[in-house]
Amino acid sequence: MNYSMPILLVCVLSLWTKGQATHCGDRQEEINGHCCDMCPPGTFLKKYCSKVEQTVCSPCAEGYYSDKYNIFTICEQCQQCPRGYIEKCTSTTSGTCSCQSGFLCSNNNCSRCEKNNCQIWENPKRKEVSSDFSLTTYSYKCEPKCRGHEYFDVKEDTCKPRTQCSARGLAERIPGNETHNSVCHNSETQGGLFYVTLCIGFVLLSLTLFVFVSYTFSKKLRKHTANKPVQVVPAKTSDFHLSKEESGVQLMIQDESKDSSGPLHLEIS
Repeated sequence: MNYSMPILLVCVLSLWTKGQATHCGDRQEEINGHCCDMCPPGTFLKKYCSKVEQTVCSPCAEGYYSDKYNIFTICEQCQQCPRGYIEKCTSTTSGTCSCQSGFLCSNNNCSRCEKNNCQIWENPKRKEVSSDFSLTTYSYKCEPKCRGHEYFDVKEDTCKPRTQCSARGLAERIPGNETHNSVCHNSETQGGLFYVTLCIGFVLLSLTLFVFVSYTFSKKLRKHTANKPVQVVPAKTSDFHLSKEESGVQLMIQDESKDSSGPLHLEIS
């Protein structure tokens, strides 16, 4: 008896049945032998599909989300951010937590924060410390933003190369650091500046002495003039020149004074 034919028939039938059972779309799921549509992001499965009805989905409540096509009967709860959100939770996103200015997230959920101890010219480099289920904790190490021969320009928020004074044949007056460029000068410029400063100082000193001496001399002169007595020079009547009318009156007064011995009263209108 030839059994090859029945065995071949069984194999073909099983393959056909398997193909029929898995012939569902990309956004469909087989449920109770039916290809049911999956619920889109922002919704959850409220009722399974049937022969006469397709899948029934319902939107996520406030504080819950679903970020992909699903057949879940509930939405996931949004991430809790005690320090605030960078991006708030929506029906399709869980939200992104943040820390206040000057602090860094201590874990991937940012449920804990730690102070950022890095300087303005440094970047905090994060390192994973431990991982437990969905929670990963971090630690931070400060690293320079710029390379060794560069400095960080705070105003422009960028790295710039430091000036190499020796390469320009100049002396270094102020060495550069993490936030400032090097300051150079040469000996000729330094000598010229020294002599200019010396000349200006000499002129200012001379003017100061001149003003002081002038003020002292003037003060002594005023004091000497105030203490000197005023001399009164006697004057004779003949030294004054009188008009004709005044001369005539004077002669009359002299004549009358000779004739009378009494007092003389003269009224002139």
